[in-house]
Amino acid sequence: MFWAEVSCEVSDENSEIVADLFRLAGAGGVAFTGPSLIRERMSSADSGEALTFPEAMCLDGPLRVTAYFPVDDLLENRVRLIKEALEERWAREGGPGLRPALTLRQIENSNWATAWKSYYTVDHVGKRVVIVPSWIDYSPERGEIVILMDPGEAFGTGQHESTRGAISAMEAHLEPGARLFDIGCGSGILSIAAAKLGASWVDGVDNDSVAVAVARSNVDENRVSDKVAISPGDLATGITGRYDMVVANILADVVVCLTPDLPRLLVPGGKCISSGFVAKQEESVRVALEAVGHTIVDRLQLEEWVTLVSEG
Repeated sequence: MFWAEVSCEVSDENSEIVADLFRLAGAGGVAFTGPSLIRERMSSADSGEALTFPEAMCLDGPLRVTAYFPVDDLLENRVRLIKEALEERWAREGGPGLRPALTLRQIENSNWATAWKSYYTVDHVGKRVVIVPSWIDYSPERGEIVILMDPGEAFGTGQHESTRGAISAMEAHLEPGARLFDIGCGSGILSIAAAKLGASWVDGVDNDSVAVAVARSNVDENRVSDKVAISPGDLATGITGRYDMVVANILADVVVCLTPDLPRLLVPGGKCISSGFVAKQEESVRVALEAVGHTIVDRLQLEEWVTLVSEG
């Protein structure tokens, strides 16, 4: 069997737009490669970890989003739908950040595993969390928290700066025994991280049925199903419980829409971790959080991506 490698070069800011289009077209996984990710890996070089990168990685230029599709009767239609969606987005928003151009390359089935797995290594996030693909044997150092996470059909393998920022914020601000609500949980990585960082209970929701299934599988794989429940849901609609922390690693405009729900979702003094937006969108999120009585108590920035921690 042959596979088609489909890739598109975009700015960091627009990488998730392309990744979502690939997933909607049926990609079994999406990989991010590029200068910002290389710089992030290089920052951990002094830990003694040997760093290797695929030859395709360039040291200059935009971030590359890559997905794989089987070469079958559906491929032509998949590619057409992706192109049309990219062109529609370009026509609506324009600007240099998103290039509506795809690159296709055919690879043989025998090269599939190597081509896909070459994008993923053991990944240290924050001070304690280590994300490990299932095909890699890893012996954690004392105090490290290991999350088993393979590339899949939902956002969140820990590669993206917004996910990394959210994990780092949880490391710094999640109190042992806290109850946490993960909105737009994607692969479930933040829910799993919260459970392993000491949360007593985590509710995760996503409006994508594929994401819910993937997240539940990842929760089971990481043996935290006694502390984490993943459910289909639309943001905070229908949620009646109260939490010590809310995590929302989603788009800026969605975070803004969510903020009016924070007073009823959080206990007094509860914290919200907002992520998934770039620096130029930060002000709108700050204004929305402050409008519901929240004070910004921490800020993290990785490349262009910002994570805010606020307290009600």
